Amino acid sequence: APLQALTVVAISAAIGGLTVALAGPVFDAARGSGLWQLSRPTWPLLGFIYLAAGVAHFTEAEGFENITPPNGTWGFWYTPFSPRANVYWTGVVEIFGGAWMLFGAGAALAGIALPSSLGPVTSDAALTLFLLTVLVTPANLYALTHNAKFPLSVETPVIGHAVRLLFQPVLLAMFWEMAQPTLFDAKANLGLL
Repeated sequence: APLQALTVVAISAAIGGLTVALAGPVFDAARGSGLWQLSRPTWPLLGFIYLAAGVAHFTEAEGFENITPPNGTWGFWYTPFSPRANVYWTGVVEIFGGAWMLFGAGAALAGIALPSSLGPVTSDAALTLFLLTVLVTPANLYALTHNAKFPLSVETPVIGHAVRLLFQPVLLAMFWEMAQPTLFDAKANLGLL
């Protein structure tokens, strides 16, 4: 268990470090390029993935429980909720975050100005999904360290779990980038600017 705990901590640190590198110098270098201009407007489409995954948390709850680390995993993991409760609350947040992101992006695409009282909708959704993704990363780590089956009893080789985790920093960096208006507002409201 100590080696596995050290591995999980090292992978978590690597995910965090790669996220910071992508969201900082890598995105700064890419910003304004043709590829950036082409891809950046499509990022809110991630809302579809999260919306569908959130619904799946209710239709395939048992499968999502398979990748929920039980208390004591790696010698330090603890959650006050049951695996089923964790599956349900994360599903609700995925549905809300995905739908809110699509709502904001869809309104902008349709040229509809949303009331300012709603705030930066797509950005708020991105921050919500960023935080959720951080919180559910242990499920992906558990799938890797315990070769847990994903929902629908999909057999995933260890390399598949590793590739999934390699995408985690990209996803986190994309959400962090989209969340900048919300983070700016928070700093302004807290008097940090």
